[in-house]
Amino acid sequence: MAKRPQRPPAHSPSPSNDIATTLATEFKLSKDRVATTLRSVGVNLEATDAEELDLYREVIACKVGDRSRYHNDDPEYHEMLDEQLRSFDEIYVDTAPIIQEDWFLYFVNDAMPIIKRRKKRLIVLEKTLEELHGLKNNPEKERDVRIRATIRPDLLRLLARRGIVRIGDTGSIGIADDHLVRLFAHVGKAMDLLLITQDRGLSERIVRLGAQMEETPKEEAPKPWYQRLFQKEDPSQRVVGHRMVACKLTEQGKLRRLYVCPECNESYYDDLHACGGIVLCGRCYLRLKEEEELQVEENRKKRERELKAEEERQRRLEEEERRLEAKRPKETVGERVQRRTQQLQNRIGITIVIALMALSLTIIWWR
Repeated sequence: MAKRPQRPPAHSPSPSNDIATTLATEFKLSKDRVATTLRSVGVNLEATDAEELDLYREVIACKVGDRSRYHNDDPEYHEMLDEQLRSFDEIYVDTAPIIQEDWFLYFVNDAMPIIKRRKKRLIVLEKTLEELHGLKNNPEKERDVRIRATIRPDLLRLLARRGIVRIGDTGSIGIADDHLVRLFAHVGKAMDLLLITQDRGLSERIVRLGAQMEETPKEEAPKPWYQRLFQKEDPSQRVVGHRMVACKLTEQGKLRRLYVCPECNESYYDDLHACGGIVLCGRCYLRLKEEEELQVEENRKKRERELKAEEERQRRLEEEERRLEAKRPKETVGERVQRRTQQLQNRIGITIVIALMALSLTIIWWR
């Protein structure tokens, strides 16, 4: 019996083909466009990893400008974000949050309508772009960092064309952190500033600088001549102090503000509240509250001791008074009657003597 010819095994699609197909379907692009975009940032389709699918999505989103998937659907969050951003005149973004996973994409996508409506811009310094260029060519950095440093400038330039981002040319030299602190010290004299950075040390410097600058009056921006001519200045409306806030990006692009505790001098992150940057941390707050409660309890015990001491003193005085009273001689009723009778006789005798003397003087006078 003749053997039936065996069919060749079915060809299973390669992982790279599956990833390209998935991305092409999600972004509604051709597989060739997806492959070309990934190759432009050094991603080899023959050696793709399914665990890096989110990173590949970032590449496509930044290259083609489709960031619709990076969006928070909670309306309360958008109201809170609007409240956080509208009070600042300028918003600066440091290097680290731009390449921190996909958090910057979430933040930009959620903040874009607010920035347009409030007529603000995200400011990215040229020094930041220089750092991104250095990171993408640095073999010591991890692969995902190099890829994000490659694609984020494309996103920033796209946002700059749309009026969301402004590339700040400040002629900076030297260390970027030092330059940023000097820039905030100069610009913060007349503006409320927000810095978004993952650098805790830089954030602490900005918060301390803001606390120091709050001691001086805030410089007001010059007004047009017609406002100076027709509008009278109201001293009660003059703004004093500064708002110099440092935040970091967290998951899904949410902001967390850095505070410095004046007690332990340690920094910590919390929600962005309308307050100064020097605020007690929870640990010191509980410690001071316990100390205050202990002090209140000690004062209460002290008052109780003083009250008891006063009561004891009054008791001793009363006992002494009773003791002295007990030692005094006590007279009987007869003795008291006799003493009063004797007093009455003495008064009568004195009265008679006075009367006789007056009579004698009268007789002598008439003679």
